[in-house]
Amino acid sequence: MTQVVASEKLQPLVKEYMQTIFKAAPNYAAYLGLHEYDGQLPDISAAAFVEWANQQRDLLRRLEAVNLDPNDKEAAFDKALLELNLKKGIFDIEEIQSYRTNPMFYADVLEVSGYIKRDYAPLEQRVNSMIRQLEQIPDALGHARANLNQVLPKPALETALIIYQGVITYLESDVTEAVEVAQNADLSNRFQTARDMTIMAVKHFVQFLESRLSTANYDFAIGPDKYRKMLAWGEGVDFSLEKVLEVGERNLAANKATLEGVVAEFAPGKTVPEVMREMGQQHPSPATLVPETIVGLEATRQFLLDHNIVSVPSEVRCLVKESPPFMRWAFASMDAPGPFEQVATQAYYYLTPVEPEWSEQQKEEWLTKFDYFTLQDVSVHEAYPGHYLHFLHTKLVNSQLRQMLFSYSFVEGWAHYVEQMMLEEGFANTDSRFRLAQLSEALLRNSRYVASLKMHTQGMTVDEATRFIMENAYMEETPSRSEAVRGTFDPGYLNYTLGKLLLLKLREDYKREQGTNYSLRQFHDTVLSYGAPPVPLLRKVMLQHDDGQIL
Repeated sequence: MTQVVASEKLQPLVKEYMQTIFKAAPNYAAYLGLHEYDGQLPDISAAAFVEWANQQRDLLRRLEAVNLDPNDKEAAFDKALLELNLKKGIFDIEEIQSYRTNPMFYADVLEVSGYIKRDYAPLEQRVNSMIRQLEQIPDALGHARANLNQVLPKPALETALIIYQGVITYLESDVTEAVEVAQNADLSNRFQTARDMTIMAVKHFVQFLESRLSTANYDFAIGPDKYRKMLAWGEGVDFSLEKVLEVGERNLAANKATLEGVVAEFAPGKTVPEVMREMGQQHPSPATLVPETIVGLEATRQFLLDHNIVSVPSEVRCLVKESPPFMRWAFASMDAPGPFEQVATQAYYYLTPVEPEWSEQQKEEWLTKFDYFTLQDVSVHEAYPGHYLHFLHTKLVNSQLRQMLFSYSFVEGWAHYVEQMMLEEGFANTDSRFRLAQLSEALLRNSRYVASLKMHTQGMTVDEATRFIMENAYMEETPSRSEAVRGTFDPGYLNYTLGKLLLLKLREDYKREQGTNYSLRQFHDTVLSYGAPPVPLLRKVMLQHDDGQIL
């Protein structure tokens, strides 16, 4: 595929930016599919972060000086996309400073699963690259210890400990088993040496983090100024926080009223929690969770084709698997290869299973989250036409810049938007419980939206956020607290709802302009042809007249 940039004036800066970021983050380049960067780790010393921020500032200064043809919407799109990304990069390093405040930041340097789960090269070559990376991890974790603040936010610290313990388990089990398949004694011995050294380094890092528990606190809020910048430069949404909150609270109230109305019609006399508990009792068994999910995916994929909803550009299916140990903090997730990957096609739809050591009650409680109705909604979100289909389209985007730069609100907003869109188009609408499941998931995202804003800009505590989620998403206390905790270190999780609302408004405006020429498939294909940019940038290229009313 010929890679293009909309304007020749931008090409030198785009090329320089890509070279600079791949040097600064070679593990990110390897993820994208540039395997000449395999086995390399970034310099994560404090000085390196300062240098990277300065490099981005210099690029931004030169980019802002570029004058483009005012009628060239495509060039303006690329310039704005790169400009926002550079501003966000500087902001993340200098103001958010996750490398100082969030120990989970360093989990990326321990990510080696890509070497074994995708066969882009012979196994021995991939294992050699993995060994080179493992050998660098002790030094990298040394920088992590030096970078992290003395006092850390407790929610992020406790979650990091769970993740790093999972990494140790993964290295001891799945990775070791994969290397043994090579049946190469020398390679196996070198791997075991590097693995043991890495495991010891991770254990020491865990001990270091545990030593910070006694001083950890709940001072996690980023504050109104940083929150506004996070939205402006990450998502292209430059509104007052009062306006952003008002939009979220209004959508929460609307979805809640709709859910209660559906319950009243479907099960007169029963409360929402009663109906949700009854739905939760209808779920696959531990043994059938994966195979039943696969069957459901095929039905969903066929619906897209039969109803001309969006192009499905590949016959390759995602693989449904149980989540690896270090990823079991989420019920479900999609792990697709990078957009530049030319050989490996394996994309994994992970479902977190019950653990063998759990009691029967714990297993049942966990599986209630996978009731058949919610599982269908989750599969729409993660696979068709959500994240996996989005990945397939991103592979076809004819600009590497657009392939590699993405906004949180588009990625999650698209996947959340299609949950509602599919029901609007008639998918699974013969049983009200599918609508209830979709609304339930929407209310969870609504609750995240409001809780995030209030925790980070208005002083809402984790306990208060937990109660808020329980009351508005109709969830039990344990999962509600887990959601509240996530919001402390992921303020951007409002972007599920924010992105969905941005896309719905864009669709409404696009449909009005297109009139009788409007096609849902054309809208979806056009949106996806740009990758995953901030939706306000999409409006400027997709609409003839963008009035700036993005929500």
